[in-house]
Amino acid sequence: MTFKKAPSFSVRGEKFNVVILAAGAGTRLRPETDHIPKALIPLGNMRAIDYTIQKFQYISDRIIIAAGHGADILENYARGKYSKLNPLFSREKVSELAGPGKSLVLALDYASSRSPTIITFCDYLIEEYVSVDHDALGVSQKPNPPYIVDHHPKGLAVVDEGVVTGLLPNKDLKRETYGGFMGLSICHNTTLLKAIAYTKAYETDGKPDYTFDIMKNYISKVKTLALPLSQMFEFGTPDMLKKVRDYLGDKNAGH
Repeated sequence: MTFKKAPSFSVRGEKFNVVILAAGAGTRLRPETDHIPKALIPLGNMRAIDYTIQKFQYISDRIIIAAGHGADILENYARGKYSKLNPLFSREKVSELAGPGKSLVLALDYASSRSPTIITFCDYLIEEYVSVDHDALGVSQKPNPPYIVDHHPKGLAVVDEGVVTGLLPNKDLKRETYGGFMGLSICHNTTLLKAIAYTKAYETDGKPDYTFDIMKNYISKVKTLALPLSQMFEFGTPDMLKKVRDYLGDKNAGH
């Protein structure tokens, strides 16, 4: 099958800081990630990060990649392939990784406060069109095959008439649950986003939680729409990775 790239465009012609969180060590995907970061895992005829960059490249003012494990090889790849986009990089030592909240704080140092910001993860492939002209959080909907998402989200979105009014901890991570926050955030007030992220970093000794410290506070101050996501793939485990590769006709990648 052919992956539907569906690149994003802004009706208002806005350009965004596009933050791609890609610092994790990818321990669940070893040995795939022994020598390369998760963002460079082969998927179909591209690397994982290619799908994300190409999804948002037409609306990017700055592409900012938060790198950790395999940072050198990731930076060399992205700078070489996307030299015209001039991607920027924030870096973390693998020994000091503390989750996506810390990665976001470091990446926001490179973001322009004059531009809105999109935050996403390198291990999500989103086929459906993503509307970016309003503040929004990606909320998982039950996908039809062949789409594959982790249905054990950390945070559950509270939605009232299409608006996300809160984020609650998922108390039963073993139970299949949809309606969870998928990590995709569209924030038009980057100044506020930075203020919250930096304040929470200070309050948590540099280790803020992305969902509950940063985004929960942001949506409490800005009307944020629920962005339903069902046509997407996540490849956080070997089984999920195999399913994505099978869909993309890439059964032998990485072997």
